[in-house]
Amino acid sequence: MTATAVPGSGAGSLPAELGPAARAALDYLVDLTAPPPAVRDGRVDHMLRTALSVHDRTVTIPGQRRAMDEVAAAVRTACAHLAATELEDAYLALRAAVDRLPRD
Repeated sequence: MTATAVPGSGAGSLPAELGPAARAALDYLVDLTAPPPAVRDGRVDHMLRTALSVHDRTVTIPGQRRAMDEVAAAVRTACAHLAATELEDAYLALRAAVDRLPRD
Protein backbone atom coordinates (compact mmCIF):
# COMPACT_ATOMS: atom_id res chain seq x y z
CA MET A 1 0.00 0.00 0.00
CA THR A 2 1.33 3.43 -0.83
CA ALA A 3 0.39 6.81 0.50
CA THR A 4 -1.73 8.79 -1.90
CA ALA A 5 -1.98 11.92 0.19
CA VAL A 6 0.27 14.82 -0.66
CA PRO A 7 1.47 16.62 2.47
CA GLY A 8 -0.45 19.82 2.90
CA SER A 9 -3.02 19.00 0.23
CA GLY A 10 -5.67 17.35 2.40
CA ALA A 11 -6.46 15.03 -0.53
CA GLY A 12 -6.17 11.28 -0.86
CA SER A 13 -6.24 8.47 1.64
CA LEU A 14 -3.73 7.77 4.37
CA PRO A 15 -2.08 4.35 4.65
CA ALA A 16 -3.24 1.95 7.37
CA GLU A 17 -0.21 -0.37 7.27
CA LEU A 18 2.62 0.41 9.66
CA GLY A 19 5.53 0.69 7.19
CA PRO A 20 3.77 2.91 4.67
CA ALA A 21 2.24 4.98 7.48
CA ALA A 22 5.66 5.64 9.02
CA ARG A 23 7.09 6.62 5.63
CA ALA A 24 4.14 8.92 4.92
CA ALA A 25 4.46 10.54 8.36
CA LEU A 26 8.13 11.27 7.63
CA ASP A 27 7.06 13.02 4.44
CA TYR A 28 4.74 15.23 6.48
CA LEU A 29 7.59 16.14 8.85
CA VAL A 30 10.09 17.03 6.15
CA ASP A 31 9.91 20.74 7.06
CA LEU A 32 9.78 21.14 10.82
CA THR A 33 9.70 24.94 10.60
CA ALA A 34 6.31 24.93 8.85
CA PRO A 35 4.51 21.63 9.50
CA PRO A 36 1.47 21.04 7.30
CA PRO A 37 -2.07 21.13 8.73
CA ALA A 38 -2.20 17.31 8.90
CA VAL A 39 0.55 17.41 11.54
CA ARG A 40 -0.96 20.28 13.49
CA ASP A 41 -4.52 18.96 13.53
CA GLY A 42 -3.65 15.40 14.52
CA ARG A 43 -4.31 13.54 11.26
CA VAL A 44 -0.76 12.20 11.08
CA ASP A 45 -0.91 11.03 14.70
CA HIS A 46 -4.29 9.38 14.03
CA MET A 47 -2.91 7.68 10.90
CA LEU A 48 0.00 6.25 12.89
CA ARG A 49 -2.22 5.08 15.76
CA THR A 50 -4.60 3.41 13.28
CA ALA A 51 -1.65 1.63 11.65
CA LEU A 52 -0.49 0.49 15.11
CA SER A 53 -3.94 -0.90 15.81
CA VAL A 54 -3.96 -2.80 12.51
CA HIS A 55 -0.44 -4.07 13.22
CA ASP A 56 -1.43 -5.37 16.65
CA ARG A 57 -4.28 -7.38 15.11
CA THR A 58 -2.65 -8.71 11.96
CA VAL A 59 1.03 -9.61 12.33
CA THR A 60 1.20 -13.30 13.20
CA ILE A 61 4.42 -14.69 11.67
CA PRO A 62 6.90 -14.95 14.60
CA GLY A 63 10.01 -13.63 12.80
CA GLN A 64 8.07 -10.85 11.16
CA ARG A 65 6.32 -10.08 14.45
CA ARG A 66 9.60 -9.42 16.26
CA ALA A 67 10.94 -7.09 13.57
CA MET A 68 7.67 -5.21 13.26
CA ASP A 69 7.32 -4.90 17.03
CA GLU A 70 10.54 -2.85 16.99
CA VAL A 71 9.02 -0.67 14.29
CA ALA A 72 5.82 -0.36 16.32
CA ALA A 73 7.75 0.71 19.42
CA ALA A 74 9.45 3.49 17.47
CA VAL A 75 6.10 4.58 15.99
CA ARG A 76 4.53 4.66 19.47
CA THR A 77 7.40 6.90 20.58
CA ALA A 78 6.77 9.15 17.58
CA CYS A 79 3.08 9.37 18.52
CA ALA A 80 3.99 10.48 22.03
CA HIS A 81 6.24 13.18 20.61
CA LEU A 82 3.59 14.30 18.13
CA ALA A 83 1.06 14.61 20.96
CA ALA A 84 3.52 16.83 22.83
CA THR A 85 4.29 18.80 19.62
CA GLU A 86 7.93 17.73 19.85
CA LEU A 87 8.24 17.47 16.10
CA GLU A 88 11.99 16.97 15.84
CA ASP A 89 11.83 14.06 18.29
CA ALA A 90 8.84 12.64 16.41
CA TYR A 91 10.83 12.84 13.17
CA LEU A 92 13.79 11.04 14.74
CA ALA A 93 11.56 8.29 16.13
CA LEU A 94 9.93 7.81 12.73
CA ARG A 95 13.36 7.72 11.09
CA ALA A 96 14.28 4.91 13.51
CA ALA A 97 11.03 3.11 12.68
CA VAL A 98 11.66 3.28 8.94
CA ASP A 99 15.26 2.15 9.40
CA ARG A 100 13.98 -0.95 11.23
CA LEU A 101 11.49 -1.97 8.53
CA PRO A 102 12.28 -5.36 7.01
CA ARG A 103 13.91 -5.10 3.59
CA ASP A 104 12.05 -6.73 0.71
